[in-house]
Amino acid sequence: MEEVKKEIAATSDEQDYRREGQMFFLGSWVQGEIRDLRNEIRELRKEMAEKETGLRQEINTGISLLRQEIKTVENNLRQEIAALRQEMKTENNNLRQEITALRHEMKTENNNLCQEIAALHQEIKTENNNLRQETKSLENNLRQEIAALAHGIKSLFWATIGIAVAALAVTISVAVKVWR
Repeated sequence: MEEVKKEIAATSDEQDYRREGQMFFLGSWVQGEIRDLRNEIRELRKEMAEKETGLRQEINTGISLLRQEIKTVENNLRQEIAALRQEMKTENNNLRQEITALRHEMKTENNNLCQEIAALHQEIKTENNNLRQETKSLENNLRQEIAALAHGIKSLFWATIGIAVAALAVTISVAVKVWR
């Protein structure tokens, strides 16, 4: 058993040596791999830095171009706005002038209509006065005619009565003569 134990101890020592040897070999291989990976990482970082620098330059160039384009568009819009404001101002002034002209025209037309109305009122007044005078004149003429007709009728009446009285007198005188 001791032998077995020795053998097992020898085997386990051997295995420990092997394991340590393998670990040393693995350790140096891993370290080599790590170095290679670090070198690759450095190279990748350099490439990334170069790409990043290139991209930043592209971005900066793009941003500059966009800013310039925005500035150009902004200036064009400002010019358009200024032109539209000027056009609006001109149109406003034209509209104000038209409104003023229309107000003046309305005022003139209103004055003309007021004068026409006043003239029509005066004409109506004159016509009314003329009609009143004509009516009074006709009334007076009718009264005079009626008075003349009444006088004529009275005259005719008295003439008829006079004729009747004369005829009666003649008849009486004839009757008296006949009776005598």
